[in-house]
Parts: sequence; structure tokens; C-alpha cells
Amino acid sequence: MNKRRAGALVAVAATLTVAVGALSMHFSSGTTETTAGSASSDSNPLSLEQRIAILERELRDSSRIQQQLLELVEELHRSTAGESRSLHDEERNAIAPTLHGDSRRHQEAQVRNRRAKQYRDSQLQRLIDAGMNPSRAQFVLEKTERFQFEHTKLSYQYRHLADKSSEEALALRKQLEIHSNPRQMFSHLLSPEEFELYLQANGGGQEVNINRIVPNTPAHNAGLQAGDRIVSYNGQRIFHMGDLRQQVYRVPPGKTVAVEIQRAGSNNRETIYVPSGPLGIQG
Repeated sequence: MNKRRAGALVAVAATLTVAVGALSMHFSSGTTETTAGSASSDSNPLSLEQRIAILERELRDSSRIQQQLLELVEELHRSTAGESRSLHDEERNAIAPTLHGDSRRHQEAQVRNRRAKQYRDSQLQRLIDAGMNPSRAQFVLEKTERFQFEHTKLSYQYRHLADKSSEEALALRKQLEIHSNPRQMFSHLLSPEEFELYLQANGGGQEVNINRIVPNTPAHNAGLQAGDRIVSYNGQRIFHMGDLRQQVYRVPPGKTVAVEIQRAGSNNRETIYVPSGPLGIQG
């Protein structure tokens, strides 16, 4: 559109030049013709006043035409300038969403970082409020973050392993099993007192509550009762039935397993011994 406007301006300017030139030629020829007519038409010659009146009228017509052409040029110029401004505005408006989008993404990233920091600070404060030493609480958070990274790395390695039945795959599965339960890791990294504070900060102590004992099973024969809680099995801390089932499967048949329990209504713990295999409890 700008090219067409520019072309129109050039054409108008050329027209103005031609028109002025034509008018000049017309005035010259008109004067010559008038003079010649005066010489050849002695019978009806134009007076000097008449010739001056004709020239003044033609000059007025010429001035009017020139003014109209100049107004047209000015109008085209304003229109072209307006379109240039519109194009600039369109380009600026096209860029604005991009800038706005970048700003929005930056703000969203800031919000995510702020929330992550608030969450981490709240975890640290919970450990401290539970009674853990601040430096040890910081140690727990750093270990947790590293633990999560290692779990992600192991998952990535196992996902891209070609042979899932190889020895390497088996080792990775074992590592993934360990890294799927950070509480088990902290049960070995922390002292018993610190570990209890860790559990308290994360929802309190968690054990398997026995709701029912199946008659004539290892649990029944060992004296377990409904209401008891299993704290550990074969030296491994138990937090839910999934943990217990996993630990039971790890011990081969024919073994004797130590089970740490807490009796209903008591804060004391005791250890009983059961044969390896399913216990016969419902939680």
C-alpha cells in the first residue's frame, strides 16, 4: 500500500510539473496569438485592457489548479504518513505479545522458585520444631534432595537399558527399590532418636497396625494380638503393609525372623521371633 501511495505522489508531482509547463506555454502562445490577432484583425482589434483581463483570468485559473494539485499532494502525503504510523503500530503490537509472554514466563518462574523456597523452609522448620538440631535438619533436607536426584537418575538409566533381564538391570531394580523409600534410608542414616523426630516432623511415627490375627498362623502362634503394631521386620523399619510384604519376600524359607512390636496401650517395644514367610495378619 505504501508503494502505491508513493507512486501516486510521484505521478501527482509529475502532473503538477506538466500542468504548470502547459499553462506557461498556454500563456505564451495566448499572448502571441493575441498579438498576432491584433496585427491581422485590424477590423476588430482587442484593446490592451481586454488582453490584460484575459491574462488575469487565466492566471486565476492556473493558480486555482495549482492549489488543488498541491492540496491533493498534501492529502496523499498525510495518508502515506498515517499508514506508516499504522504499520509501525502493527509491528509494535506484534512484538508486544512476545514481550508480554516473556515477562509472564519470567514472573511464573519467580513464583515457582518462591514457592519451592517456601516449601523447603517449611520442611526445615518442621524438623526444627520437632526437636531436631538445625544443622542435622539441614543435613536431612540435603540428603532428601540428593536422594530424589539419585532416584530420577536410576529411573532414567533403567528406562534406557536395552536388556531388562541383565545383571545390570537387576542391580538397578534393587537400587530403585532402596531409593523408592527415603524413610528406610533415614532409618539407617539417623540415630534412633533423630529418626523418631524425623517421623514426627513428617506425620508422626508410622507402623503397621494389626487389626486381626488369622488363627493357626505364625503370627497367632507367636502371640501377636489385634491392636499390636509392627515396628520392624528382620531389622528393617516397617511403615505400611507394603513395606512388611516386601521385607517378608526378601527372607528365604526356613529362617527365623526378629519382629519388633509395640503392644496396644503401651509405649514399650518388644521383640518376638517368627518363622520366615507370611505372618497371617490383617492390617
